[in-house]
Amino acid sequence: MDLIICIIIVMFISLVGFYIFVNKETLNSLIQVNFENKEQIKEILGITRRSVVLLIINTILISTIVMRITSKKILQPIKKMTEATKKVASGDFNVKLESQREDEIGELTQNFNQMVKELGKVEVIQKDFINNVSHEIKTPISSIQGFAKLLEDENLPEAERKEYAEIIIEESNRLLNLSTNILRLSKIQNQGKIVKKDHINITEQLRKAIAVLENKWNEKSLTFNISTKDIYYDGDEELTFQVWMNLIDNAIKFSKQNGKITIDVKEEINEIVVKIKDNGIGMSKEEQERIFTRFYQIDKSHSQEGSGLGLSIVKSIIDLSGGKIEVESKEHSGTTFTIKLPIEKENNKIII
Repeated sequence: MDLIICIIIVMFISLVGFYIFVNKETLNSLIQVNFENKEQIKEILGITRRSVVLLIINTILISTIVMRITSKKILQPIKKMTEATKKVASGDFNVKLESQREDEIGELTQNFNQMVKELGKVEVIQKDFINNVSHEIKTPISSIQGFAKLLEDENLPEAERKEYAEIIIEESNRLLNLSTNILRLSKIQNQGKIVKKDHINITEQLRKAIAVLENKWNEKSLTFNISTKDIYYDGDEELTFQVWMNLIDNAIKFSKQNGKITIDVKEEINEIVVKIKDNGIGMSKEEQERIFTRFYQIDKSHSQEGSGLGLSIVKSIIDLSGGKIEVESKEHSGTTFTIKLPIEKENNKIII
């Protein structure tokens, strides 16, 4: 609207200027031009010069007005965005910009709102992580502190003293495992990509993980059925072994007494597929959706056995390796974890 008014004003100025520069007699002479009359030619040239000057002035005037209005329309939302950015920088993630524009400014506004929304989610995740870590650390420390005070009693029977000392050791180990897992998870998530590549025998690693966890599965009298064919994969040996340790430990933890764990390894066209299946307590659909969330534990009765970080670590390692992990489960019918690791094809090398 402002632009239309400005154009009308400029047009009015142009008409008045043209009327001043060109009188009626001169206008008639413009219609009937006699090129042999030098005076008329000079007069026409003079009118032309003045008209060009007037045209230039009007062009500059219109351009200035248009630029002023346009810059105002552009700068106004940018100023609002600058103010909103300052609020976000100060930690306020409830900021939202409103815009009905469909141009680049409108698109920028939408992207800004999306960015703030994602930052808000990150802040919630960070707060939850801090709260969960604080809770997980507080519990064993409280136990250690309580039983340490009981050990100060000189009249405490030797049997109870030994029992309390064992509890303190267990809680200390739990605290150590928690801090180790937090550091490991942080390292994996900050790593970005797998740098170290080893030629790994996946089947051998799985057998080794079963051997390391022998005491745990012997207590439940579990049996293992594992593929015998050696399958090789190029990846980080330590991180890959951590995946099998966590998944097999998880399968043992939730397996029933005298249960069975089946591990199948096979090589397909572009990937290696590993399936770890147990016949344990299983999971509901809601639990399957949250299974890889940090500190989430399915069965609270097993909360003393872990920190809820094991599967988060597994998921982070698999993602870092460019692979996929899937879970299939049914309550009281067991769980199957499927891991798919990509096989890297050798690129043609040109030696110069």
